[in-house]
Amino acid sequence: MTEPQAIDGYGCSCGFVTPTLKEFRKHFCEVARKREKGVHKSIGRINLQTMEVTMPPYLERSPEQKRESEYAVKKESKSGTGKTAGTAVPAVAIKPTEVLADASIIKFVPRVFTCDYSPVMRAAQEASRKLWGWPDMPLGDFLDTVIHMFFKSCRVTLTGYIVEETEEERMERERQVAAKLAVAIKEAVEQPEEVTSGS
Repeated sequence: MTEPQAIDGYGCSCGFVTPTLKEFRKHFCEVARKREKGVHKSIGRINLQTMEVTMPPYLERSPEQKRESEYAVKKESKSGTGKTAGTAVPAVAIKPTEVLADASIIKFVPRVFTCDYSPVMRAAQEASRKLWGWPDMPLGDFLDTVIHMFFKSCRVTLTGYIVEETEEERMERERQVAAKLAVAIKEAVEQPEEVTSGS
């Protein structure tokens, strides 16, 4: 079975051309051993049929060519079949921005809070299942339920922060707020004014 003819290859300024990178590197190693440094220089990737340079050496490439070569590198597949697998080539490298109008992609990164799963939490979850028949739920859902029910028992609905109170309780709460406000105003009036200057 014959191998198909390669279209792209690698060329040296001395005229050496090969279709494989391995042979090209071997050529440069032999040159280094012979100390013929000034004569040999890579001319880059070439089309073996037309002998035209398709990609110059890295230092002579334009920024677009460098981006193209960095993103279009083919990696050996991990399956062991010997085939190469291509990688996706983005048109332009994605740069992060904090200005929403400039963004082409929006990505939300949740922040994670961690805490110890204490023996009290474990016991509370177990008791809720055994005593009240609650379903087995994730810790976050369990804590949400417990906190919601605790405040609900105190007549506070957390979802909308609605305080359930009778008319008497509402008037008493308003009287307490008014009394605190009156004390604060009285203290402000009785204190001598302190003048501070900025200069």
